[in-house]
Amino acid sequence: MSQTPRGTFGTLHAILREVEPGLFSAEYRGEMNQDQAGVEAFPDSHIGTDASGVKQWVEEMAIRLGYDRVEWDAIDTP
Repeated sequence: MSQTPRGTFGTLHAILREVEPGLFSAEYRGEMNQDQAGVEAFPDSHIGTDASGVKQWVEEMAIRLGYDRVEWDAIDTP
């Protein structure tokens, strides 16, 4: 698989939450593929024990996929 971006998708929106003490999850929409309409609605995530490491992984993955940047959205709390 090539590490070259396939296009520019703009901004990937993600949320980082601590799901258990010391366990972090970054949640974002799945890869946007123009050949498969609607696939961007599928959720995806990355889990790790270090919040900064999880964020770094998502940001690097997004760049490799062709996103310009990751915007970390606030979590809505009831």
